[in-house]
Amino acid sequence: MDNPQEQLFRPPLLQDIQSRFAFVDRCPFLGSRTFLDSASGSLRLKEIGKIMEQQACIADQINRDTPGSRHVMDTISRGEDDVRTFLGSSGTVVAALTATAALSRTIRDAVAHFPGSNVVTTTLDHPATHDSLYRAAEVFGKEFRTADPCPATGTVQVDTILQEIDANTSVVALIHGSNVTGAYLDAASIVRQARKINEDICVIIDGVQYAPYAPVDVDEIGADVYVFAPYKTYCKKGIGFAVLSERFSHIPHDRVLEKPANDWSLGSADHINYAAWSAAVDYFAWLGGHFTGSDSRRERVTAAMSAIESNMTGLLDRAVNGSSAAEGLKTLEAVTLYGLEGSLTERTCVVPMNIRGMDSKEAAKIYMEQGVVVQARKSVMSSRQLRGMQIAEEGIVRLSAAHYTSPKSIDRFLQITAELTGGG
Repeated sequence: MDNPQEQLFRPPLLQDIQSRFAFVDRCPFLGSRTFLDSASGSLRLKEIGKIMEQQACIADQINRDTPGSRHVMDTISRGEDDVRTFLGSSGTVVAALTATAALSRTIRDAVAHFPGSNVVTTTLDHPATHDSLYRAAEVFGKEFRTADPCPATGTVQVDTILQEIDANTSVVALIHGSNVTGAYLDAASIVRQARKINEDICVIIDGVQYAPYAPVDVDEIGADVYVFAPYKTYCKKGIGFAVLSERFSHIPHDRVLEKPANDWSLGSADHINYAAWSAAVDYFAWLGGHFTGSDSRRERVTAAMSAIESNMTGLLDRAVNGSSAAEGLKTLEAVTLYGLEGSLTERTCVVPMNIRGMDSKEAAKIYMEQGVVVQARKSVMSSRQLRGMQIAEEGIVRLSAAHYTSPKSIDRFLQITAELTGGG
C-alpha cells in the first residue's frame, strides 16, 4: 500500500458513521472533547441505548409458555447467532459478566481437563489471560511458561511462542491483539504450528483488543475458545462472549446436570445484552453494505471489519507519519515511540509513547486539559506488559483510535504534542 491514508473513510461515510455514535466530540463531563481512548472502552452506538430502554422492563423469563417468554428466548437465540456471525464460528456460545470472567472460566476448565505438564502464554498478555492461566497452573500443578515480546515491533513472534511449547503442553492462552502496543499475534499460525507439536493441545484466544478492528474467522483459526468484549466493540458493558469448539464444549464444566453435556449456561440470561449485541451486528451489516453487494449477514460483517481494518491503518499512519495538517510523532525529537518499528499493518491504531522529561500520568492530564482524552498506562493492569516491552517505570501515554475517529482528531493530538515538545 503506497499511501495507507488513502484507505481512510471518505468524509460523507465518516459523518454517517459518527452520527450513529453517542458522545463523538463532546461528553456530559468534559463538554467538547476529542476521544482517543477507545482501547479502554469504545464509544457506544446510539441504538444500544434505545434497545435497552425498549427491553429493560420486560419481566418474562425463559422457558415459559407466554408470548413474552418466547420473545426473550428468540432474542437470546438471535444474539447467540450474531456472536457466531461476527466471529465466523459454528461453536457453542458462552456468556459471562465480562470477557475476563469468560477467560477465567474457560482457562480454568481447560487446564483441569487437558493432559500435559505445562501451560504457555506471553508476558504481553492482558491479566485476564496471563493471571487466569497462572492461577490455574498453580491450582492444578502445571509449569507456567511465558514468551516475551519483541520490544521493537510490539508483538510476540510465532517462533518465540513455539519455543515454549512441547509435547507436554496442555494449554496455550494468548491475546490476538495487544491493548498496550496495538500489534497483532498471528493466531492462525500459532494454532497450526502448535498442533504439529501436540495435536491435542488446547488453544484459547483473547480477542478483546482485536475483534473490534479486524475480521475474525474462528473456524479458520482453529482455536478451541475465542473471547471478546462487546463494550469494546461499540455495544455495552455487562457481558462478555466466548465461542467454544465442539470438543471443548463437551469437557467437564460447571453446569446444570439435567441439561445437555455441552450446555454452559448458568441461570437465566439477561436478554437485553443479547438484543444490544444484535443491534451492534446490525450496524456492522449496515456498514458492510457500503463495501459489498452481498445479502449475507456474515459477508457484510466481514466487509465492514475489513474496511475498518484498512481505515485504522490509515489513522495509525497519520499519527506516526503525519500529513499536510500536522507533523507525525516520529518527527518529534522529544517523543519516544514503542513497538512501532517496521510495517504499520498487522496492528490497530494504538500508539504507545512518551514525551521526554514528562511523567505519563502528567502528560495525559495535560492532554485532557486541552480537551483530548488519552490514557496513561501505569498501573497494576499494565506493569507486567510494560516490563516485557522494556519500558521504564514512567509508563506510557497511549493514543487509541477507532473507526469513528476522524483524521482531524488525530491532527489535534499531533498539534498539541508538537506544542508540548517544542516542535520537531
